[in-house]
Amino acid sequence: MNDAYRSQPSAPTMQILVALTLLAGCSLYLYAAMGFSFGVWSSPKAGFIPRIAGCLGVTLAACNVARVWWTAKPGPVDLGLSPRRAFAFLGVLVAYVALLGKLGFLPVTFAATLALLLVSRGRRGLVMTLTIAGAFSVGIWLLFGSILNLPLP
Repeated sequence: MNDAYRSQPSAPTMQILVALTLLAGCSLYLYAAMGFSFGVWSSPKAGFIPRIAGCLGVTLAACNVARVWWTAKPGPVDLGLSPRRAFAFLGVLVAYVALLGKLGFLPVTFAATLALLLVSRGRRGLVMTLTIAGAFSVGIWLLFGSILNLPLP
């Protein structure tokens, strides 16, 4: 066996590590979301969507851990370009949280959506990418700011 394969972690180990990291991240998100008021179905409060998203995230992450645990196949891991893109996604999300309170919801959401679309390397073209980012940002702003009347930064 090649020495390069021995120095790398196995594919199942990496898959379990990533799945457990996702589960931990979703669990922390849900824990933080529990600090906000849920309200009632007819009159949602600030914790309404975060709690629902957190519960769905924990459920999907737990299912992913189980799937990886039972279907993992031995062999070397090939990470390819995915780690760079994953760290780029993470960097955009961290920047989004850091800039949200300083620059406001609409411009930061537009910039973050645009950056995430560009990092994902979609083959859409610049005009379509700008249109998607703009429509998504304005749509979310209208949904939460106008329809649900929730305060936005």
